[in-house]
Amino acid sequence: MSASAIQPPDFMPSAYAPEPQPRVASLPGFVSLGVEELFPEFPEPIYTDDTDDVSSVRRRAEASLAEVDMSKIKPGDSVNVCASEHGFGIMGGKPYVEMIKTTRDILVERTGCKPRLRLAMYRGYQEAEEVEHHFELGDYFEGQVKGLLPFDKGVAIETRIGTLYGVARAYDAKHFVHAYYDDPREMYFNRLLYKSLKSFVMSYARLETRSVYHANFGNRSSSIIPRAIFDSDFIQQRYAFSSVLRTSPRGVIDVQASNDLYGIDKKITVDHLRSYGKMQRLFGEVEDCIAVWDGGRWGYYLHAGGVIFGVLLTGRRDSFDLNVPATASWYPEPDGTSVGDYLHNPAIKAIVVNQSWVGANIPYGAMAARSPTFVVGDAQAEMWRKDASNPVFAELMNVEDTIEDALEAAQHRAASDKMIVFDGSYGRLTVSPSMAEFLKSRAPAVSQRVDEELLPMWLKQRGLEGVTP
Repeated sequence: MSASAIQPPDFMPSAYAPEPQPRVASLPGFVSLGVEELFPEFPEPIYTDDTDDVSSVRRRAEASLAEVDMSKIKPGDSVNVCASEHGFGIMGGKPYVEMIKTTRDILVERTGCKPRLRLAMYRGYQEAEEVEHHFELGDYFEGQVKGLLPFDKGVAIETRIGTLYGVARAYDAKHFVHAYYDDPREMYFNRLLYKSLKSFVMSYARLETRSVYHANFGNRSSSIIPRAIFDSDFIQQRYAFSSVLRTSPRGVIDVQASNDLYGIDKKITVDHLRSYGKMQRLFGEVEDCIAVWDGGRWGYYLHAGGVIFGVLLTGRRDSFDLNVPATASWYPEPDGTSVGDYLHNPAIKAIVVNQSWVGANIPYGAMAARSPTFVVGDAQAEMWRKDASNPVFAELMNVEDTIEDALEAAQHRAASDKMIVFDGSYGRLTVSPSMAEFLKSRAPAVSQRVDEELLPMWLKQRGLEGVTP
């Protein structure tokens, strides 16, 4: 544990958030707690967010891509390299961008094709342009970069469960490459069921099909939608291979490329259950805390030790146990318990918003109703007031002039000095000393319970007992 906090990765400036306040890690009273101090058994990463050297990511991508069959791609063929938005928020986006660039270079070298980049975004109309500009991807792809949104022109995809709709621009080339990341974000929603195929709905599909995934199916059955799309003749005729950035809570651990996406998914699932499963259950041990959002993307999706705020928010339940009702099923339990009772962890005594994105139709009102919420600065508060998705949040938020004022007010209301800062960090957590000591005291028992009890159960439920990560 460091005597003072290590600075988190920089994040991309965006129209969806104000200029960043001073980062919380720069303030006195915070420390950095290394993930290896909690779980020393986690493998050594090949890249962490405290370095600018992405050469290790390129080397691993080149080695893995060397094993991929690219014979279906011919010289001069058009090929879409399809990337998804949240990858650009992993450790400042640098390792994901390097994997994408390497994939493009190897495609040109081995096939003579003409790669084009497709940036799949959620509902931020400016986000694709921001990503292209910030990471200088337009020059790298010789101007062949376009964004994808779920409202764009659709294309019908006939599947075994009926007609679904993709975004036409994702598939407007002869072939496409699935340039993804292992996406451990909403462990409480997807529950690690075919997570590597999720983007075929959430990135490359029209809003109608995305809505079927989110609203018409529960957490265990929704994975049928991306699998039906991926298995369709329409996709299989165009699909070339996948290139996936692999992570653990400590950082980037590998790049895995393959023609077999289901095979990649099995290995990712086993690996995530072993590593992120321990972080999930450690967050479930928290008894009282203040959660601090410190910039980069939407509040639910900000990382601390590689784990997003949404995992703490839903941490009361073991989302990986498929015998437990789904945490985010959106439906009441048979006993009448409301979904809100499971979606909001009562251990979160207050929330401080130093900087986060607004918009994209993500609701935060229920969260602010259950935990006192403090927003830093008039500029950020005004953005929340104008967010049509969050009128309740805007009514309930408390506005403070500075981050110091917000932290002081939150500690007073929460009657707690245990703070976790969601600032985009992997490999470490920015925390108050009291929270660091609490997490260190609970980690050994959590590790033992996962290894001896929970992991065997999680693997058996998914039929993955014999699969190695």
